[in-house]
This record gives sequence, structure tokens and C-alpha cells, in this order.
Amino acid sequence: MLDFKKVRRRIYYYGAYVFSKLVLILPYKFSVGFLSSFFGRIAYYVAIEGARSARKNLKKCFPEKSNEDIKRLVKKIFSLEARNFFELANFPRMNSKFMRNIAFVEKLDHIQESLKNGKGILFASAHTGNWEITAAIMAEMGIPVNVVAKKIYIDGLNDMLVRYRKSKNIKVILRETSDSGIKLLRALKRGETIAMLIDQDVDVAGVFVNFFGQKAWTPSGLAVLALKTEADVYVAFDQRIDEYKHKTVVNGPINFTKTDDFDKDVEKLTQYITSILEEHIKRYPEQWVWFHDRRKTKPEEVKG
Repeated sequence: MLDFKKVRRRIYYYGAYVFSKLVLILPYKFSVGFLSSFFGRIAYYVAIEGARSARKNLKKCFPEKSNEDIKRLVKKIFSLEARNFFELANFPRMNSKFMRNIAFVEKLDHIQESLKNGKGILFASAHTGNWEITAAIMAEMGIPVNVVAKKIYIDGLNDMLVRYRKSKNIKVILRETSDSGIKLLRALKRGETIAMLIDQDVDVAGVFVNFFGQKAWTPSGLAVLALKTEADVYVAFDQRIDEYKHKTVVNGPINFTKTDDFDKDVEKLTQYITSILEEHIKRYPEQWVWFHDRRKTKPEEVKG
């Protein structure tokens, strides 16, 4: 019997594969500039549910903004997310010179100094700007980068994304694998860095912290690792500074004093990091992924 789910996934994969090859034929600024804006405008009208969710979430966090302001903001978000997609598809052509021309890292000397202690670094990050660029430019600057990622349910697309990252000397740790925890500890023991996106409500261990004035379920794995290994913690995320260029905004290392209450320390550190991310999102709301339901998990749904 024909498995339509498998057939559909193969179609998605081959469509993405052909698209990725066509993008590389086109001039970079044409694809990342004109084409991404064109497809972003189309996506706004096609992805009706996504646009509705983004408007709803923005209105909750920015009640002072008019409906017209929210609408313009959502259109900009779609445009920039499309640009992320086209930038990622262009990874194969981004050599060292290219990467250094479009992106740079703040406080690089601080990061290099932290690496000297041999305990590794934990980078808390978020889906702002193009988060793939952040990992790529850090690796380009000689920082040993491991990213924790969720496996895409379409194997071909997952393999493609992993190849893109590895082409920029980024090591990928898929959180669904049975030995992901061991890989994390080994990376820190080697004195490397681990980057985690902790700005979404996903099905992993977490804690409730304040985000735009409301409780939001937030992954706590980074805070747990930090407290147990004493690795330095930084908050780093991508910020678009013009149409084609990026900078990695770096906060840290974070000074955090442990107490005898481990669970409370995990909550406090996660809250501190989330507050830094929130302040950045407030300044650049068009650069964050507002489609996601940040408050999907309710306190009453989580057992103590």
C-alpha cells in the first residue's frame, strides 16, 4: 500500500534540494535581497495561521501598538524569515572571506579569554536575526562551536541542514540521540563551546520564568550544565545591522553566585538569561520568530 506520508516527505525533500541548487546559480544579493522579499510577501498571505499567531503574540507583548503597526511588523517578520532561508541556502558559497565580510562578533577577546580556563563555554541564544550566521561566524573566527539542534522529521532535509552547518566547521549534537548528554559533557571537557536556543516552549526539561510579563516554559538544560560544570555562560545572538550584514551581540560572561538551592539557582539563571533576550527582542521585534506560541505550556499542566 502506498505510504502517502513518505511520498509527501520525499516531495518536500526533492523540492528543497532543487531549490537549494537553483539559489546558488543566482547572484547572492538578488536571491537574498529581491527574491527573499518577494517570497516573504507571498508567505504572509499564504501562511494565514502563522500570520494570525504572530499578530496575536505581538499584540499581547506590545499592547500599545496599533493594529496597523502590528500588521506592518508581521509583514517585516515574514520578509526577514524568508531572508534567513535564502541565506542558509547560500551557505555552500560562503567561503572564509565572504563570511568575514558579512558578519562579525562582539567581545571576541572576552570569549577567547574564557576559553583559556579549559572548562568550555555555554552560549544561550535565541531565534533572532539569522541564528545560523551566529554559529558560522564564531566558527570562522576560530571558536570551537557545538550546536544543540532538534532533528527535522524529514531525514533528507535534516541531513542537508547538518551538512550546511558542518561546512562551516560547526559540530551538531542532535538532542534526540541517546548519547547527546555525553557529547555535551565531552565538548566542555575539550574546552569547546556549546550553543543552545532557549527561547521557545518545547518538550524538554524546563522551568517557568517571566517573559514579557507572563510565565513561559523555558528550557533549563543550559543552566543545569552551567551550574554543574562551572563553564562560563554567555548570551549571544545575531542582529541584522543592514540588508546583508550581521553582528553577533555578546553579553557575558555572566556573573552568577551559586547557593545551596540547586533548583532555585537553575530558575534564577534561566530567568536572568531570558531577561537579556527579552530586552533585545523589545528593541528589534521584527527580528524574532513571533509565530511560535511561547506560552503553550501552562503551569497547571506541569507536575511538580
